[in-house]
Amino acid sequence: MAARSAVIRVEPDLAEAYNSAPAQEQARLKAVLRTELRLVPKKTAPRLSKKESELFLKINRGLPEEQWQRMAELNEKLEDAGLTEEEHAELLRLARRSERLQVERLRAVIELAGLRKVEPEEMMRKLELD
Repeated sequence: MAARSAVIRVEPDLAEAYNSAPAQEQARLKAVLRTELRLVPKKTAPRLSKKESELFLKINRGLPEEQWQRMAELNEKLEDAGLTEEEHAELLRLARRSERLQVERLRAVIELAGLRKVEPEEMMRKLELD
């Protein structure tokens, strides 16, 4: 294992005492410090399993921004003046796609809840989806 270096900031009086100590004492103090640091639990970021990662991708997937904007435009036009047949068909396609994505999202939340052994409602709260 390659050695790595780090700077540890200490109070000036401790630094002075260490630096003025004989080399043999400094070596002993380094050994004590190494031993103590090994006892400190290492903090690691939580790792997701491959399956959890796949589920989070599904949960976070949505319509692309331009499709959301187009759907909003068509809905506004529908309320104001009405839509042409072509626009109505486009709005229905976008709405179906959005609904399919919502169904996939809900299924992924339910599956993730099962993996983590919590109720789906609790998982939705944790993910701030409620």
